[in-house]
Amino acid sequence: MIKWIEILSTSRKELDAIGEKYSIHPLALEDCEHRDQRPKLDDYNTHQLLVWFMLANARIYELQILIFPDALIVVPHEPPPEMKKWCEYLKVSEQHKDVWHMIYQTLDKLTDITFDEIRQLMNEVDQFEQDLFIKEINLQSILLVKKKLNEADASVGHLSSVANQLMNLCKPVDDLKWKLRDLYDHCERLSRNIALYRSQVVTVIDLYWGMQANRTNRQIKNLTMLASISMPLTFWSSFWGMNFDFIPFARSELFFVALGIMGLSISITSWLLVRKGYWSD
Repeated sequence: MIKWIEILSTSRKELDAIGEKYSIHPLALEDCEHRDQRPKLDDYNTHQLLVWFMLANARIYELQILIFPDALIVVPHEPPPEMKKWCEYLKVSEQHKDVWHMIYQTLDKLTDITFDEIRQLMNEVDQFEQDLFIKEINLQSILLVKKKLNEADASVGHLSSVANQLMNLCKPVDDLKWKLRDLYDHCERLSRNIALYRSQVVTVIDLYWGMQANRTNRQIKNLTMLASISMPLTFWSSFWGMNFDFIPFARSELFFVALGIMGLSISITSWLLVRKGYWSD
């Protein structure tokens, strides 16, 4: 039976006691106490330090795992999203052939949860893209998704290299060989999906600004059409004002002639705009 020992990084006394009991390397113990490590696998001969990340409920969880031949010492910085213990949350069994099979079960579950979380972010991007064509949307929401994907890429986006190091370290055989290979492929797919989703977010943002620019162009076009129609009126009113002593002219029939000329000018201008296709939209 492989032991599962779980200690929060904030429990310094318990961590120091377990470090002395299992002769944990001081550098490994120091890494367990500090946040914001990078995904990595360090070999200290008698034990190894594995740093792994999980994304759940829009939060990034960092776990340090000390690997011994007969035990796993898990040092998270905080409890899991739903339960008090990570072994309960991940449903890790202690009935394994060796410690590497327990490691596989743990990492596979962490990766599955992360994959589901990334898929939810992608659904948000898809929904945003659909809403773009039917209603007014808030650009800040998609920028928030972009921020989450950037944070995910900085943490879980590099897990595939650690999975590869794990295979090289334990030299898996039989079923463990294809299990760790599956873990590596899963992490690689996770990394590629994050990169794909980030590029799609950029595309959606470009589409948003393109639609905003198109809407602005339509407004400018409407104003231009209005100015084109009113231009003949401006010309004729200036012409009458500069060349006649008073309006509505000396004789009433001239007034109606002026109105006809102005109406004809508007009609000709509108006909030219229609012919050029400016009214087609």
